[in-house]
Amino acid sequence: MALDERTAARAHARGTVRVALALALVPGLLGLAVAWWPPTAGLEQRYGLDFLFKLRGRRPAPQGVAVVAIDDASYIERGLDPLEPLPRELHGELVRVLKREGARAVAFDFLFDMPRDPAQDAQFELALFEAGNVVLGATVERIDDPRFRQARIVDPIPPLAGAAAAVAEVELPLDDDGVIREMWLVLGDRPSLALAAYEVATGDRSFRSESGTRGIDYYGPPRTIQTVSLYQALDPAQYLPAGFFRDKLVFVGASQVAAVHAADVKDSFPTPFSGGAVGFTYGVEIHASIAANLLEGRRVEILPVTLEAALLLGLALLASWCFVYLRPLVGVAVLVALELGVWTAGYAAFSRAQLALPVVVPSLVLLPAAYVTSLIWYYLTTVREREKIRRAFSFYLSPEMIRKIAEDPDSLSLGGEEIVGTAVFTDIRGFTSIAEGMGARETASMLNEYFSGITQTIFDTGGTLIKYIGDAVFAIWGAPLRMPDHATQACRAALAMARLQQAPGGGAVPQLVTRIGVHTGSMLVGNLGSSQRFDYTAIGDTINLAARLEATNKFLGTRAVVSGETLTETDGSFVVRPLGRFRVVGRAEPVAIHELLGAKGEATHLGPGAIERFEGALLEFAARRFDVAVVGFEAVRAACGGADGPSDFYLATIERLRRAPLPPDWDGVVVLEFK
Repeated sequence: MALDERTAARAHARGTVRVALALALVPGLLGLAVAWWPPTAGLEQRYGLDFLFKLRGRRPAPQGVAVVAIDDASYIERGLDPLEPLPRELHGELVRVLKREGARAVAFDFLFDMPRDPAQDAQFELALFEAGNVVLGATVERIDDPRFRQARIVDPIPPLAGAAAAVAEVELPLDDDGVIREMWLVLGDRPSLALAAYEVATGDRSFRSESGTRGIDYYGPPRTIQTVSLYQALDPAQYLPAGFFRDKLVFVGASQVAAVHAADVKDSFPTPFSGGAVGFTYGVEIHASIAANLLEGRRVEILPVTLEAALLLGLALLASWCFVYLRPLVGVAVLVALELGVWTAGYAAFSRAQLALPVVVPSLVLLPAAYVTSLIWYYLTTVREREKIRRAFSFYLSPEMIRKIAEDPDSLSLGGEEIVGTAVFTDIRGFTSIAEGMGARETASMLNEYFSGITQTIFDTGGTLIKYIGDAVFAIWGAPLRMPDHATQACRAALAMARLQQAPGGGAVPQLVTRIGVHTGSMLVGNLGSSQRFDYTAIGDTINLAARLEATNKFLGTRAVVSGETLTETDGSFVVRPLGRFRVVGRAEPVAIHELLGAKGEATHLGPGAIERFEGALLEFAARRFDVAVVGFEAVRAACGGADGPSDFYLATIERLRRAPLPPDWDGVVVLEFK
């Protein structure tokens, strides 16, 4: 027996592994598709890599690199016009100072492509020649026009280019989102500014064979690289520590204290650290960061495609294997743990080895997909028995009730809860007279077909059918499941019920007219009854008033009446006619009621301007100006083709009120003394 149990256990384990392998294909292939599909292939860099940089934070930059900033402070200190180019004699003076201070290399992030003052150009040329360690910038200007494309090489003027130690490319490659995350060391046959400065300083030309781009390992937000102003660099004895520039690679370029947007100042760019209070970084500091990477032998490494695929598929298998063994709620905790594990591993690899592991695709796509896939498998294999129970109850309860009972069997107990919802009562006008001329089977067939249409309307709008009461229907919206738009959905159902019976009679159902009352308020809902039997129902003043409002249709000659409380809770998408304030049987407080005519934009049975005229007549009625009110109600009736139930009701009410003096405190409220 023990052997059989072990054999069965091994078979079960093998079956679970096979299931996990099969389930892992879905999230694994989905993760690979998102990671490699061109429209989404940049997610890891755009969000994952940038977040890893921010999570790691600032790290110390090497002392062997510095930036000399051409900033506003330098123009002010030197008394120069900031709108004019910096005099080249100052560039020459800076080169001489940096050479004297022991700088290993000087790289200008400028384009000296146009001759200026001959004397100053000659001084600058002489300084370049004497220093022998200066790199000048160059680039290729491109024009992309629908009609043509043009590329122009922009080099320093020949005298300066000949005196410089090297001429290098200053262009920085932008990712699709405008962020600079990678840099080429060699573009065509020309080195980048950072590589040229590194080669001049070290004599190491081993990086020339490197093709493609390399990830930039930024040291932090703007000005993380040591940065001094031009005026400080020109007088280091006064402003800087002794030997500040000794053995440094010095990059010279435009750089203010902060650039919030690239458009604020030319040559500033977003980096992975940009965002929020962190501004953009100037190009000269980006070049300096790349040179610092070369000095330290650092770069951001991206996983090769094969390793990335193996990692994603392995993670999908691990996650699926875990989820297959666990219940859904426990699986959520494991899902959170795996998500944290992905980000922890990604952070550790990036902060310690500059290795950018995929984190966005696993955490946002692969792991959730693995959980959902296992959840579907769990449903298909373990919840089918519950579905049998649901089908057994489906003949008696609404789908929402069935779902609540299936999710919480303890809800099948006595008691209830107080909620704010909307109640609807309906009945058939003249049902007794209709039923008198029909046999029992015909009546049953008629009601069955009638109730089928009404019930479907209730379910389609998210309502809960409480019960049938003779020819009446009682339903609520907002329970057992909460529904924020319960009033709107109830009104939509009321309109659909009225229209459902406007079709010509035929078959088992003659021409039936449904009268509807709708009210919103507090109600007690739940399983109420005795210990032997109970039903899901709703009770309270809201329910009673909804029933009374349905009855007002009989006096007003209307189809659907809604309370002011219901109308306030809707989304305002309905056409209504105010019918005044009424005091119904069993309720001391009057209630404002309205006739529900249709949705906005739809035609109604009222003539043009009838609603406004009726509302004006109501105001005159409440102000005791009965003669004026009569004129208004008669005008509405005429606009409606000579027949309008509410107008007829008020004309009859005015006639009755004229027979006896009104009490002094009469406020226009109509008292209905019958149900």
